[in-house]
Amino acid sequence: MVDIDFDGNRFISGTIPASLGTLDNLETLDLDNNILTGTIPNTLFDASLMKALDLDTNNLSGSLSPRFSELSDLQILFLDQNSLVGTLPPEMGTMNQLRFLTLDDNNLSGSVPSFFGSLSGLQLISFFNTGVSGTVPTQLGQLTNLRNLFLHLTDLTGTMPEEICSLVRQDASDTSKNLIQLTADCGGSSPKLECDCCTACF
Repeated sequence: MVDIDFDGNRFISGTIPASLGTLDNLETLDLDNNILTGTIPNTLFDASLMKALDLDTNNLSGSLSPRFSELSDLQILFLDQNSLVGTLPPEMGTMNQLRFLTLDDNNLSGSVPSFFGSLSGLQLISFFNTGVSGTVPTQLGQLTNLRNLFLHLTDLTGTMPEEICSLVRQDASDTSKNLIQLTADCGGSSPKLECDCCTACF
């Protein structure tokens, strides 16, 4: 097992070394809160045993590779606070071990993928402050383990699906429901997204 942790140094610059993908036993790569630039190297997806990848709070660019799906054991994927663009590749819908996904504060576009509904282990999805648009997919209502869903500061419109509202824990004593944080742009007199069950409206 190999764990690499350079979390919060703020002195690591340049690009992510492509050679990291040659570490056959790499399970954790934590490079968040540095000043890394460039794209996520394609070779990184050769580290097939990786369980946690934390690259948030850098200056990474480019789009999300379909090869993320090759990290079949990945449980934690933190990519927030970068300059990533584009849409989420449908291949990510096969990442069945994924538990925590943060993509907030990026320049993403397209819709919130409906394939998330098949990733039954997801506990955290964060899309806030991105350019995702369209409506919230009803398939997210299948995620009974979901605890945090952040959808505010986006271009999402319509109405929060009842299937998602049914997951929200309205009472602290109700342990049968797990969704404790649900946010959207549902504030003001003319909200972009109607939501009667959100725990916070923006």
